[in-house]
Amino acid sequence: MEDQLNIRFPNLPTQLTPLIGREQEIRAVCSLLQRPEVRLVTLTGTGGVGKTRLGLQVATGLLNDFTDGICFVPLAPINDPELVVPTIAQALGIKEAGDRPLVDLLPTYLQNKRLLLLLDNFEQVAAAATRLSDLLTGSPQLKIMVTSRAVLHIRAEHEFPVPPLALPDLTHLPESEVLSQYAAVALFLQCAKTARPNFQSTPANTRAIAEICVHLDGLPLAIELAAARIKLL
Repeated sequence: MEDQLNIRFPNLPTQLTPLIGREQEIRAVCSLLQRPEVRLVTLTGTGGVGKTRLGLQVATGLLNDFTDGICFVPLAPINDPELVVPTIAQALGIKEAGDRPLVDLLPTYLQNKRLLLLLDNFEQVAAAATRLSDLLTGSPQLKIMVTSRAVLHIRAEHEFPVPPLALPDLTHLPESEVLSQYAAVALFLQCAKTARPNFQSTPANTRAIAEICVHLDGLPLAIELAAARIKLL
């Protein structure tokens, strides 16, 4: 059975742009997952705050820590909790064998694996949280990182709230050179230059960008969408 299930799963999705302003969070989550007693970390936060991107960056940094690999499992396409375990199995490349369904094959596969699962968008299948507890109980070297808008409320869970990007204080705006070092402003500038390669930052537009970022609460997705509109102006 082990030979049949020894199938390589896809690598983590490649990120096309550098991650801005998350150095502290990356170190903190990596440190959590490297602690032997930590088996499950849930990255929580509102939609668009950057949970998925942070999780992928953390996973990339931990590739050498998991001898059997790291598997990214996108759960956005499903909303039935009963499909979570089969979806994980499929992401790992496990195929049904005879009369044994995937829900039975997955625990067997994971039993002796030093593996990290990155389960993305878990909030819509939250009722499947207890299945994660079962997998962790039966697989002593397995670790799981989850992105979710809400905590899972299961034993062994360590919540890591993902904050918005750092923002300046509009009542005491510093010079434009300092403003551009705030993560939210830096992200806007990066995306604006991608959308319009000849875009140039000036003291005037950098202050306007800072105001936009504050209005958008420092949410990376909202900032990226706003910056993309630069090419329409």
